Amino acid sequence: MIDKLPARERQLFEALYAMKSASAADLQAALDDAPSNSAVRVMLRRLEAKGFVTHREEDGRFIYSPALPEKGLKQSALKRFVETYFAGSPLGAAAALIGMSEKVDPDELRQLEQMIAKVRKEEGK
Repeated sequence: MIDKLPARERQLFEALYAMKSASAADLQAALDDAPSNSAVRVMLRRLEAKGFVTHREEDGRFIYSPALPEKGLKQSALKRFVETYFAGSPLGAAAALIGMSEKVDPDELRQLEQMIAKVRKEEGK
């Protein structure tokens, strides 16, 4: 999904996603090595034309918001992350995440065990 965007558009979209909604000026201020305000507005129009962003008018300013479902975005970002840093291995990523914690929450561990049991059950069918 967003991995197909040019790097600057992806950076702008990710900043907008983190902020939930923002004006072009807000986004420009949030970016490292930010392009000009007019360049940010051009990228926002492109993102809107591609279906990634919507806008509403508020006090004479355009306020932009992500237009993509959160679940799909998270899956796309996580897939890119796992492919890049863990050679496409979800197990490797999960092991690294669990290894980061000095103490694993018992409730989270129970949830993880339930997820594993569900996958085993589904694969056994």
